[in-house]
Amino acid sequence: MVTDTALVDALEELASADKWAFRSWTAREYSHGLFQYPAMMVPQMQRELLEELCGAGAGTTLYDPFVGSGTTLAEGMLQGLDFLGTDVNPLAILLCRAKAGPYFIEALEAAGERVIEATRVDRGRRIELDWDGWEKWFRRDVATALSRLRRAVRAEGRQHRRFLWVCLAETVRLTSNSRTSTVKLHTRPSEEIETRAIDPLLTFSRVFERNLERFGEQRDELREAELLSPNGHYRGDVELHLHDVSSGPAPTNGRDYEVLLTSPPYGDNVSTVPYGQHAYLPLQWIDFEDIDEDADPKRFLTSTHAIDAMSLGAPLRSAIEAVEPLRAASPSLDAILDELAGEKRDRPMRVAAFWRDLDTSLDHILAPLAPGALMAWTVGNRRVGRRQVPTDSILTELLELRGCTVVTTLQRVIPDCRKRMASRNSVVSTMSAEKVLVLRSPSAS
Repeated sequence: MVTDTALVDALEELASADKWAFRSWTAREYSHGLFQYPAMMVPQMQRELLEELCGAGAGTTLYDPFVGSGTTLAEGMLQGLDFLGTDVNPLAILLCRAKAGPYFIEALEAAGERVIEATRVDRGRRIELDWDGWEKWFRRDVATALSRLRRAVRAEGRQHRRFLWVCLAETVRLTSNSRTSTVKLHTRPSEEIETRAIDPLLTFSRVFERNLERFGEQRDELREAELLSPNGHYRGDVELHLHDVSSGPAPTNGRDYEVLLTSPPYGDNVSTVPYGQHAYLPLQWIDFEDIDEDADPKRFLTSTHAIDAMSLGAPLRSAIEAVEPLRAASPSLDAILDELAGEKRDRPMRVAAFWRDLDTSLDHILAPLAPGALMAWTVGNRRVGRRQVPTDSILTELLELRGCTVVTTLQRVIPDCRKRMASRNSVVSTMSAEKVLVLRSPSAS
């Protein structure tokens, strides 16, 4: 086993000399590019982190409590690790389930061809939506074409449908009336909506072809590493759960995880990255029983804000009072709340509510970890008003309070201050660097 001193040297070499700038990085290789998910990790950076962490701890099990689009899942699979991932967003779990395989590339190609042909010959006009107000987000001709695609996907077997739903989700994102230049739901100008040339079937065909190619690349890498069974299933174990980590530990069947690799939200979804809004339109077209047995559309799609309201930092009520005990435990949190006291009232409340919920989640996140497990948290220090919230310091203090020990803290400078988010999200201009907090979980007593 590599010592922590050697690990620090290796990690600091990775983070030095501009190596982590990734000026030309792409999230499109392998299965990372199946859907344009907001605020994605840099896969190459997480790959290098994971290689060092697993080498240092001889880890074979990986956990990500904020799995999102599955960057850590895909990278963990490429290294042959068993994986546990959770997220509160049903679209995230769908993406991860699709990425986890099985890798039936030839059968998927045939299924996609059937879907395209069935859609082409379908003359039905019925809109496959049970949702008042859909006309705001979809032109009728677009909704009709998407409905035909949905009917065709439903006719396929479940082992194919998840991949096809992901392709449909990206098609919905590209053909809806919402602007693609922002993560938040904003309608395009009415004149643009009326005159915009949209062909959902052609869009789906292109998305499917591109996604199948990337999925095939992932399959080839896994096959070359002898990580696939002859019938296309990943040889490791992958557990994925639609789960709110603030509500309790993830189900693990009693297993301990040796490595944690994650990037938690940088603040409440409403004022940072509204993942739920981004997922709202695609999820309207997807059968939830293909996502997770606990996925109830009546719960997740009650409004455009429903998923974000389930995430860390909601609700705001009584947040200042609830976080009061944490202020003594975290001098950095205490200081930023003092600084924000003179700002608009919702600003300190949002910061307090987020840390109230993340603090509650930390005990649940640590629960599945083996004693002394290595953790790497990629975080950003966002701005609230005119103040920068020291997320790295607050999180470190709260983890140390629980007996975790710091191995090192790394910094990645974001080239030209570009954040990995939609270009018109307000977070972009406020964040020029990410921190990677490397710690060990508490050792056995």
